[in-house]
Amino acid sequence: MPRHGSSYGGEMKIVGNDKIQQQIAVALASAKALNAEVPHMLFAGAAGCGKTTMAKRVAHLSGGDFISLLPDALKKMEDVLVLFEKLDDTGYNEFGKVIGKIKPAIIFIDEIHNLKPLQVQEWLGVAMENFSLESKDGNYWVPFFTLIGATTNDGLLSKPFLDRFKMRFIFKPYSFDESVAIVLVHAERLGLKITTGGAQSIAQRGRGIPRILVGYLERCRDIATVKGNIEITEAIAEETFHLLGVDKDGLRETEIRLMKALYEIDEPVGLENLAIIINEASKTILNSIEPFLIQKGLVIRSGQGRILTRLGKEYLENGGFFGKNKMKKLPTPAGYARR
Repeated sequence: MPRHGSSYGGEMKIVGNDKIQQQIAVALASAKALNAEVPHMLFAGAAGCGKTTMAKRVAHLSGGDFISLLPDALKKMEDVLVLFEKLDDTGYNEFGKVIGKIKPAIIFIDEIHNLKPLQVQEWLGVAMENFSLESKDGNYWVPFFTLIGATTNDGLLSKPFLDRFKMRFIFKPYSFDESVAIVLVHAERLGLKITTGGAQSIAQRGRGIPRILVGYLERCRDIATVKGNIEITEAIAEETFHLLGVDKDGLRETEIRLMKALYEIDEPVGLENLAIIINEASKTILNSIEPFLIQKGLVIRSGQGRILTRLGKEYLENGGFFGKNKMKKLPTPAGYARR
């Protein structure tokens, strides 16, 4: 399935992922011809890459209902049964036999790896395979459906549950050109005028993530509106990113602060100590700050702690982050390393 889209009166402009789009188009066409459900799908990849949009697109093309929920909505058997009661039973007799045209629903679960207890994964897995579910009150037939799970960590899914997803797709960050296209598509959807330079400035900092790109586009719109501009120019975009504290490569102030701390110490630093040094929660560092730095090759996680790479040191030294004078190395406080 394509990696991102915007709605225009029921239609959707698609950017990228042509091969995935073709695979899902074939699956949809086959399901319609066979009067069957589309195979269950797992969308894995970074947050904000358009997995929810893709699930809605599948529902739109299939013609089935779109049911979206979070893992917390499914905690016990009763929750699962209530979910299945929402499914369209058109085309079945009272015993669950197909006697006419069916309309399988698309059930979308975001962050599906958070389904707990694991027994919920077991119940869903049985229903995905057999389209029936046995409870203490008896055995229930379930209308055909397609489960689409979105995850940023598919390793947390049990293997039996994971095996139920016959189609698996990885959503990767977009290229620079695709990012520019996404900005232009969303500018059109929002009724905004934007120059090529403005779109490129946003794309340069958007990390290839649609959610980030759209967020930056809206912040640029705010600045343009306040200044009375009728379009978002490169100058408006640059002013916006200066205000947001985002550098030319998309690094934010917290990320630069983390890199500077590692530069000063110049030894491996454990997560808890690093959190104290830069005054951020360790979970925030782990999930929100350091992933992009690691992806860019600026920081690595070693067995002894976080380390600034040679590329990271050069980034700071050549990027003007130390002013006119190169930062002097500070003595390493006892206990910072190897914890």
